[in-house]
Amino acid sequence: MLRTLFVLSILVPGFLLSLRSRYVALLMYLWFALFRPQDWMWIDVTSLRISLVLGLVLLVPAMLSGRFPNMTHPLSIGMILFVWSASITQTVAIRPDVGWVWIDFLVRLFLASMMIVTCASDAPQVLGVLAVIAGSLGFHASKAGLAYVLGGGTRFADGLAGAFVDNNGYALATVMIIPLLLGTAQNIDLVYSGRFLKWVRRGFYLSIPLCMFAVIGTYSRGGFISLAAAILVFALLQDRRVPTLAAFAAIATVTLLVVPIPQSYIDRLETIQTYNEIGEESAMSRPHFWKVGLQMLSENPLGVGLKQYEAAYDKYDFSYGRYGHNRAVHNSHVQVLAELGYPGEFIWIGLFAFAFYASFRVRRLARAPHLDPRTSAFLKTTANALIISMAAFVVGGSFLSLAVNDLTWLTFGLVGALDRFAKRAVEIPVEAPAEWPTMPMMLSVPTLSRGR
Repeated sequence: MLRTLFVLSILVPGFLLSLRSRYVALLMYLWFALFRPQDWMWIDVTSLRISLVLGLVLLVPAMLSGRFPNMTHPLSIGMILFVWSASITQTVAIRPDVGWVWIDFLVRLFLASMMIVTCASDAPQVLGVLAVIAGSLGFHASKAGLAYVLGGGTRFADGLAGAFVDNNGYALATVMIIPLLLGTAQNIDLVYSGRFLKWVRRGFYLSIPLCMFAVIGTYSRGGFISLAAAILVFALLQDRRVPTLAAFAAIATVTLLVVPIPQSYIDRLETIQTYNEIGEESAMSRPHFWKVGLQMLSENPLGVGLKQYEAAYDKYDFSYGRYGHNRAVHNSHVQVLAELGYPGEFIWIGLFAFAFYASFRVRRLARAPHLDPRTSAFLKTTANALIISMAAFVVGGSFLSLAVNDLTWLTFGLVGALDRFAKRAVEIPVEAPAEWPTMPMMLSVPTLSRGR
């Protein structure tokens, strides 16, 4: 009952405010898509199609008022080209019916991502989107991390619903939102003001170690590698790299003394190096699945169809069922290559390349001498968070078939929004005290109406 009341306390006023503000409608849509309250409540609300309703509340009034999803930013263009590539592949797809379902999903996801670029036009709005995305997933991951600590090493066999349904996907999603949680915590005091926000900031900071424990609790080797990569990239982005790495090592040592790691988890991590010697089937099968993907590409340069690797697997499996049937490719990058062919892979690589380029450009713009310190700090720390999150996916996604997931594409939308704001801030310097609202102002109707 308390869960239902909690969700309704957000959903009802949020929906009413969404009717007045496109920005609030965007936040509500993202929250519902990522937090998935329908899976958390004690009553069934799936028949209400709330996600569809929120999407219509977001898009229809926006378009009628002339605020269309951004289609001019390079990342927006890349999303359009990705859908175009998937549509072209449909002409030679193994299962066209499956492909159209996922193309429909992509179109809705990309529209939401493009609306981030449109609606999040200043620092408070960018931070608001960042906080909703990070907090929606971070709530579940933090709860799992707390259960891990209190349970003395609880293991999580399942993840969240949607793209991150299994333990490996859950681990990767958790690693991806850890830097977003950090970026939110670092900037709450910079962008907003208010006594209550001190507790919000502390909550975001506290969620970071809990999320790390959640990753351990999944027993995911790919999640561990992704987390290690994220920590390394974080250290490399700092001005003092060696002390940062030393601090991480010290924190990890103290943490291990307080919260012992189960030996079974350590044994599983050791199979990363010894899987071939001990004949660990799960790890040994991955290179085979990748080779099958390349075999699909050699016979289908345009790919076998979006989300259709599994349907095509048995046809191209040269091991004749050694690792089972209708298997997944377990590599997001090979997934795109096999399913969308050379055009799709070129667009996929281009999206990540430009997203990293734009994020590093924001870091460079943050050093502009005429920027006020708060704007500069916001741009740098937010860009760092997005870089680390994307790097975590590039590494962790090499072991999972998660090219079509909400978080990656919403991150592209965030990068686009931050990129546009950074350019405007440098061209027309923003007076932070005058332009950035306090929390009470942010929650008032006049401020919210700016998101129309």
